[in-house]
Amino acid sequence: MPVAVAGGLLTLVAQAQVSGPGQAQGAGGGVSVPSPAANGSASAAPAVAASGARRRAPLAWTLDIDAPKPLDELLRSYLDISRYQAQVSEAARKPAAATSTGAPQDADDGLDAEAPTTGAQMAPADSGPTQPPTSALAPAPAPGSAQPLGTGVSITRSELRRLVAASPEQARALLEAEGYFASEIKVSLSDEVEGAPVVVKITVRPGPKATVEQVQLVFEGELDVQAEKGDRDAVSLVRKINQQWPLAVGKPFLQATWSAAKNATLASMRSEGYAAAVWSGTAATVDAETQKAKLFIVADSGPRFFYGPLTIEGLKRQPESAIRNTAGFRQGQPYREAEVLDFQERLQKLNLFESVFVTLNDDPEQAKKAGVTVQVREMPLQQATFGVGVSSDTGPRVSVEHLHRLLWGLPWQAKSKVQLGREESVLQTDLTSHPNAGRKRWLLSLQGSRQLDTDDALTLSYRARAGQSDEGDRLARLTYAEFLRAKVTSSDGLDLSDASALSGNQQLIWRDVDSQILPTRGFTANVQGSVGHTFSTMEEAGWFGRAYGRLTWYRPLPGQWYASLRAEGGHVFAADNVSVPDTLLFRAGGDESVRGYGYRTLGEQRNGVTVGARTMVTGSAELARPMWQRFPSLWGAVFIDAGDATDRWADLDPKLGYGMGVRWRSPVGPLRLDLAYGQEERQYRLHFSVGITL
Repeated sequence: MPVAVAGGLLTLVAQAQVSGPGQAQGAGGGVSVPSPAANGSASAAPAVAASGARRRAPLAWTLDIDAPKPLDELLRSYLDISRYQAQVSEAARKPAAATSTGAPQDADDGLDAEAPTTGAQMAPADSGPTQPPTSALAPAPAPGSAQPLGTGVSITRSELRRLVAASPEQARALLEAEGYFASEIKVSLSDEVEGAPVVVKITVRPGPKATVEQVQLVFEGELDVQAEKGDRDAVSLVRKINQQWPLAVGKPFLQATWSAAKNATLASMRSEGYAAAVWSGTAATVDAETQKAKLFIVADSGPRFFYGPLTIEGLKRQPESAIRNTAGFRQGQPYREAEVLDFQERLQKLNLFESVFVTLNDDPEQAKKAGVTVQVREMPLQQATFGVGVSSDTGPRVSVEHLHRLLWGLPWQAKSKVQLGREESVLQTDLTSHPNAGRKRWLLSLQGSRQLDTDDALTLSYRARAGQSDEGDRLARLTYAEFLRAKVTSSDGLDLSDASALSGNQQLIWRDVDSQILPTRGFTANVQGSVGHTFSTMEEAGWFGRAYGRLTWYRPLPGQWYASLRAEGGHVFAADNVSVPDTLLFRAGGDESVRGYGYRTLGEQRNGVTVGARTMVTGSAELARPMWQRFPSLWGAVFIDAGDATDRWADLDPKLGYGMGVRWRSPVGPLRLDLAYGQEERQYRLHFSVGITL
């Protein structure tokens, strides 16, 4: 079937004429279809006469697509004739196919037996290139080259003629979507030979790819008015849209990129306050002879929106203040989509609501006072959770937690936890207020813990904490006063340390990652600082300071590799004779520290027992990648860790640990299973953990 190019328009010539007793040939020789009368029609005559209608067995055929990669895969996936072949051959492999009551017959009078509908829906003419055709058939599996299927896939001759006739136009639409507007497409059929399938061959020569020659991006509405006046926000938005427009002059013109560029431009305007932005007109004109595209886009921003009243729906017990104090905007401020999305995310993190939906009234008539509606569904007032777990650091454990979301009818949450384990037991209660003005929250906390280390030393600690938290979009700040007591006793009952401390503390946590649960790009940082006074019956009391920092960096690499680096360090500033509670000192080793060594086994030695040290440094480097494409959540990893904890910087002697492991990126965080070799101890150790540590 030939393709005529005239005046920049691509025209498909689809009329066929009989050129001989053996075949029907499309005009210009583009499509060749064997005649139903060829090859054995005389021998079939008695059967035709007996039945009163000429019927023959279905035609066996195969498909051969000759096109450059990756266009051959595109055609094999989306051409109707290819998808028909894939569906029929797949059905033939199923056991149900063997119980079929009979094969469809082919009648010369044009009446066909039932066959899958494959009519392509060609996109109507518009100002842009043709979209790829769609049909009821699913994409073909495993694109590739020609797939001869034994004796071929059966089909009625009339159905095959219809599929063949539709193929050039469908192929052209697919190629135009990829930027090829001067393609040469030829479809041919081999003669019918007894015992051999007919071969349908589609040959494609795509020609050069079209490139962008001219771009005109015009703005209308208030954005244009404000930009002309020199408004800083408007000028910045116009500049941003122009700089981020992907189809610059000289770039290849692709239908997918054209659509994505228009969507991204509208999204940028709507996210920066122009919630009713629409296209006044868009056009892409491609010259099929020069392969040059001219783009013309007119965007109507509409009015700029400003926040109006906040309406809350769905509350039953929780106070409205929990929602209003969480908002990061005030009535009358310019609307920004990111602020509304952040508001919704913060409400979800309050742990008060099962669902949260925040919407803006985008009626242009209400733009100056656009109302914001918050729809919530509350969680149960109380919740109990039972848990059983195991960790390579602290061994098996059982726990029970209770949460009250409106304690004594006051805007406070109370969370209590009891955890019992072989090596670690914890009793803890946390009281947290609902958000106050400025999104700040008060907190009170009581905790008692029992820690049994690998050398059978027992650490008992108690603490009380009161303070305020301020969680921003990327930065969380925690300021609190704390009283702490810790006592360390050896296995033979000898007291190794017994001290208390009263301190003021601040903790800052930065998060700039692509995912809070499964990060692959960005960084997290945790910085802590403390100043206080210690009290001890064993050593001198005195002033102390404490600093701690942990930085984790994530980055994707070529070849589906992902890198993560971690650096951690801490130091306690105090006179040598001043006793500091052991839980304020540092130890290293374990799943989140130096793998290959036991949990908290790297520290100072006192009477043959490991105790906390005043200085600590650790680091880690890890490379990971998916192990199989069929299981993208299962990753393999290699790593190396190093670190140590001592009382003096000069005594630091980093211990090495290295090995390999697997990662399952579950919805609740990564589950890690590692086999690490501790170079200092010269032995292997198995580590497993869930989640990420900040």
